Amino acid sequence: MKEEESIRLEVNSVSSEDVSKESRRNGEVFTLSEPRKTMKDDFGVYEIRLLILTQLGYIPVAAAMLISTISEPSEAWCNKTLESEAFWVQNPMAEFYSLTVEHGKACQKDSMTTYLSSLLMWGALFGSFFFGYLSDKMGRKPVFLTCLLMVSLGHFVLIFASKLYWCVICGVLFFMGVFCGGYMVTNFVILTEAFELAKSRLLVVSFNGWSLSMAATAIIARTTQYWFGYHVISAIIGIFLTILLYLTCSESCRWLSANGRHSEAKRIAAEITLKNRKRDIDQDDIILMEWYEILGFSVPTHTEEKKTWKTLYKNSKLRKLTGVMCYSFLASSIVSFGYYFSLDGLPGNRYSNMALMGVMKFVLGFVPFMLNRFVTKRIIAILSVGACFLAAVLILPIQYFKIKWLHWAYTVFSLIVSAGIDPTWKINHLYSAELFPTSVRSMARGICNAGGRFGSVMAPLIVHFRNYDPVIPSVVFAFLLLIQLIVIVIFLPDDKDKDANEMNDE
Repeated sequence: MKEEESIRLEVNSVSSEDVSKESRRNGEVFTLSEPRKTMKDDFGVYEIRLLILTQLGYIPVAAAMLISTISEPSEAWCNKTLESEAFWVQNPMAEFYSLTVEHGKACQKDSMTTYLSSLLMWGALFGSFFFGYLSDKMGRKPVFLTCLLMVSLGHFVLIFASKLYWCVICGVLFFMGVFCGGYMVTNFVILTEAFELAKSRLLVVSFNGWSLSMAATAIIARTTQYWFGYHVISAIIGIFLTILLYLTCSESCRWLSANGRHSEAKRIAAEITLKNRKRDIDQDDIILMEWYEILGFSVPTHTEEKKTWKTLYKNSKLRKLTGVMCYSFLASSIVSFGYYFSLDGLPGNRYSNMALMGVMKFVLGFVPFMLNRFVTKRIIAILSVGACFLAAVLILPIQYFKIKWLHWAYTVFSLIVSAGIDPTWKINHLYSAELFPTSVRSMARGICNAGGRFGSVMAPLIVHFRNYDPVIPSVVFAFLLLIQLIVIVIFLPDDKDKDANEMNDE
């Protein structure tokens, strides 16, 4: 430890006096402890709370992104409502009375599903780029909170959809897509930067809230069966979580340090340590220590070079990694969203299929965390994509030969592909956070997520070809999975799950 000096900690609201008062108030004497070495050290009160709240934030995001999956009633129900709209009053089939039904856009020859899906996904594509860049410039906290708030306000505006023109509603949905894309990039970065150990970040990635938010979206839709209640509940949840996160979340110390704001990083590190009450630190130790020592992190290794978009292009290693990860995001997104947008065509109940898909994705999402003790992340990704490719191939003869008695197998294999790709998603997200230096991490993740969002834009267009031949989308999905499998085998780094510096600059 450095020799003790008689100096004061001048770091805004948390000074050495504040820490001393907090210490004396609890009657404790603090001594410096070892750096974080176990997951127990990594998961304090602050980190657990940040994990739960940011993942719950996916509920209003999923409710917006998946709105097109419940916008078009089934063909059988459309035929009934053509006879009489009074069927909506009884609604024995529990169909969802969507905004498209409200505005007379449903049950038409040209379905609005593809249009709405594309609108949301194009917005998310733009948001991934823009807010990934903005997060690196302005900070993680203000950007991801703004995105969550604006998605919630979008739901609030749609409460008045019956009095809005259809073009206005489409504009609102586009901007909701923009902020959804931004939230999906930036909330993950601030979360992973709060942890030190690679295995902790792997658990965090496995706990991703998107899958359970799919199930929550299905429950909200099934419970309300009406667009008004659907958006009211989503808006309330989103605004409530935004307020909670604003009050309890701190800016990323890694980002502050990478941008030269060391005093703020030190102040926030002291605040987090006091909240966790897990690391024993003396007042004088805090005066002498750096922010990473206070948190128990490894020493960051920053370069003086200013990192920009050109950094990712000029550096051959970063360029290769960006390309590999971008395609992996692209293929995974096309397949995932392709099967999301095919939910209305699967045999069985739409709400149950969506909820089951979300639960299966959540359960299978823990596969990387469980298997990473025995095999590398790359092997897990290969197993995941390989299993999905096999299931996608098995779907083809069922569709091509129209084997009706195997329709249940069609649903099962579709759920397997959609949920089975989730471990690869987890590896994608983790690699995109660990393989890039802090100063360009959000930009790199922005590009990767833009690949994912571009895939989600292409997905409804591919699904639209089922109107000509239902086998076409399945063939495309199987082919994309095959290419992704080859790319992972040849190009994906065989990471050995280092515990320390992969979150630092290089």
